[in-house]
Amino acid sequence: MDRMDVYRELSKKLLMEHSKLMPKIWETVCSPDEAAVINALPATAEELAGRFGKTEEEMLAVLDSLFHKGVVFEAVRNGVTTYRMPRHVIQFHDATILWKEAPQALMDLWVEFTETEYPGLLELVTQIKMPSFMRVIPIGESIAVKNQVLAHEDALKMLESANSIAVTDCVCRKLMKKCDAPLQVCLQINRGAEYNIRRGTGRRIDISEAREILERSRKAGLVPMTENTTGRSNVICNCCTCCCVVLGYATDEKTKGVLAPSRYQAHLDRESCTSCGLCEDICPVNAVSTGPGDDVSLRTEACIGCGLCASVCPTGAITLIEIRPAEFIPA
Repeated sequence: MDRMDVYRELSKKLLMEHSKLMPKIWETVCSPDEAAVINALPATAEELAGRFGKTEEEMLAVLDSLFHKGVVFEAVRNGVTTYRMPRHVIQFHDATILWKEAPQALMDLWVEFTETEYPGLLELVTQIKMPSFMRVIPIGESIAVKNQVLAHEDALKMLESANSIAVTDCVCRKLMKKCDAPLQVCLQINRGAEYNIRRGTGRRIDISEAREILERSRKAGLVPMTENTTGRSNVICNCCTCCCVVLGYATDEKTKGVLAPSRYQAHLDRESCTSCGLCEDICPVNAVSTGPGDDVSLRTEACIGCGLCASVCPTGAITLIEIRPAEFIPA
């Protein structure tokens, strides 16, 4: 087998069979021998040791190194640890960027991938109407009837019910470096928290610090997002349109399928509006604009339902109203 074949095979498993850059990214992260181990997953250390002619202790050392790099993940059931490769490109992207010893060559390849090949993948996701990777979490205080907010779409409730919480750098801003928004605001919860704490890529925090991070993110105009499911989540991202590999593509009709809006939409009470412009300044998707005569225009079709506009409105002229049923969020 050609030494690049195994990298192409791994790329194919991430649905990037025709990518020119993905095999290079794999090659930068792991050796051909390490790639062969990853290509044999899922498996236990014992199974891999037999297959590759190593002792179990030797194989565990290989797996530990790959875990540290972010290309191998663990699942423990009934006391047995099974190892697997990244489930998709975004997981591969996020985990390897947080690898503390990642070479600059890897970062450069990820930037090139994000700017050239990644949009094509998102266009496909949008065309075939795949479930969105992530969804927007509405800022609860901005919703007209707060008791309508479900537990899995309220960031604070998600944090309060989490078994553990950690904070990591935002991988998107760490990579793209296009703004000076706060960096350490990505909240990992439950399995995501324990994973990053074990890897050394996350710091354990308490609920008080997590609340402070949410508030700091809101003031910076960052949009809270989580996995698009009603199940137990593992992350609450707080990201920006200029760097985010999800939010940054949500305003383009060709790629917007990557991000689902919240179940809510901004509503403007024109009688209460003073045309101060704060909503226009903070809206991440340019859904609010001020026209001639200080007339405020709200394009509801562009609204992602984050509630940032409502959170800064001094007169309460903007609120979020429920426009989608609970079933909008996949089980």
